Amino acid sequence: MRGIRIYLAALFIFFSGNHALMAKGGDFGAGFILGDPSGVTGKYFFSGDDAADFGFGASSDDGFYIYGDYLKHFYNIFPVHEIALYFGVGGGFQHHDRDHRKDHNDDEYNSIDLRIPFGAEYRFTKVPLGIFLDIAPCLEIIPEVDFDLRGGLGVRYYF
Repeated sequence: MRGIRIYLAALFIFFSGNHALMAKGGDFGAGFILGDPSGVTGKYFFSGDDAADFGFGASSDDGFYIYGDYLKHFYNIFPVHEIALYFGVGGGFQHHDRDHRKDHNDDEYNSIDLRIPFGAEYRFTKVPLGIFLDIAPCLEIIPEVDFDLRGGLGVRYYF
């Protein structure tokens, strides 16, 4: 956790002192997310309201999780115009290293989820950064039907 605070402080100092980067940013954002999963994330806007969101990271089941989503954004819902609400649909793959559930006898197994993510993102106007919070209810469809909840808090740099 201390390393994350140092990283965020370094980002703040870098962006506050570099006026050449004080722009809107581009259509592609890359950064990190803390939650389930905790790892790297990216987002690509292929139109003003439509985006593809993806990520890879450590999951809460001592394995890793890879996901990809289609997101629809809604602007001007709040009086703060930099905040966009979004929701979408996607899929996820998880490799479980340890069995936390009593219905699996294996120490390792894989699962596939159907995801329904929703959340909010704040895009700064003076620096090409976005902060987001999302929640993704997941329906595990392989190896069996089950429900899970994922999501987290993250930051992306847009270029």
